Amino acid sequence: MPRAGVNVRRLALQRRKGAILLLIGALCSIAVPFLALFILPTTPGLVTLILIACLTGAFILYKQGQNLWSLANRADQGASGEENVAQLLKVLERLVWKIEYNIRLQHWGDADVFLLSPHGNCFVVDIKTNKGGVFFDGSVLKQRYGKKIHDFANRKVLLRAVKGQAAAVKNLKQLSYVQPIICFTQANLDEITQQQKIKGVYVVSTANLVNLLQQLDRN
Repeated sequence: MPRAGVNVRRLALQRRKGAILLLIGALCSIAVPFLALFILPTTPGLVTLILIACLTGAFILYKQGQNLWSLANRADQGASGEENVAQLLKVLERLVWKIEYNIRLQHWGDADVFLLSPHGNCFVVDIKTNKGGVFFDGSVLKQRYGKKIHDFANRKVLLRAVKGQAAAVKNLKQLSYVQPIICFTQANLDEITQQQKIKGVYVVSTANLVNLLQQLDRN
């Protein structure tokens, strides 16, 4: 059974390897025109052309490598969030809750956490490591940094995504119902009432996750 964060750590490693290859390619592109001066018979015009082409290629490869390295950092941040939540959920494991991590789903990526309580209640938790503030604008969840308001990366609709994951897990495991939950590990949720559903989804901080799960299991 996959451990918390394993898939995301693997993704981060793949991205770092790709970034390193791109950065090596950028360095090689810089070296090419200097090697050409010693190996090939050249004219000033040809040297300039080679230099421009190689430096342009090097810049493109460098920016791609830099972007991929940034994505790797983001993946590692996500993995750390999953691992921290897994530590919090150990108290439920001791209370005989069954917990699975990183369940692969068609069309909906991975379900970060699936929980089955001793009373037979089922939950899917999508873990988010975004910072800043999170609020519901009446339609979707959005981020706030100071006075600036942003959509989530790639304009992802988080409420719809976790509901899709819950429905997919319900079908996969042939369950009657799976409650979707979004857990933010770092964001400020002051504008969200964490004990109330938003479009059928609970949105909570890590500090309230275990209490919410136990409360929902008692109801």
